[in-house]
Amino acid sequence: MLTRRELPAFSLGLGATFFALAARGQTDEIVTVRIRVDDTARAVLRPIEQKKLMIEPDNSQEAKQLAERVPPRRALPVLVIIAGAIAVTELLKMIQELYRQTYYGGVVIDTRARPPMISSDAKIPGNMVFVIDAEGKITQYTSDQFSLDALKLALKVK
Repeated sequence: MLTRRELPAFSLGLGATFFALAARGQTDEIVTVRIRVDDTARAVLRPIEQKKLMIEPDNSQEAKQLAERVPPRRALPVLVIIAGAIAVTELLKMIQELYRQTYYGGVVIDTRARPPMISSDAKIPGNMVFVIDAEGKITQYTSDQFSLDALKLALKVK
């Protein structure tokens, strides 16, 4: 049983333990990926997080085809490739923004590439996420099925 005098010291120690466990958990959930997004999806990352990443304009043919799918009332998007180490939770936010933008199509997470490549694909319905594993097997998720656990499983994060 704890006395009143022991309670503050116990609480402080318990809080430090939980903080250490939380910090360790966050560092365990960093993955290296390449992701094609437009600036609205890029905006989910805080500026301090973006400093650690390589961000460059995507001038590929695929990016041009995706940009043509934007509704006429919207400005022409700037598509970028973001590469580097990112927290899985932040990556999930970016993927959620990708499949929210249904005019680009669905999302493909191709884990055959190193690092894994994440992009929109006009051949996939806008509310779908397709994960291609290292052997080429495709797993489909609807946007409401795709979760942090599904992303960790796809990227083999423990």
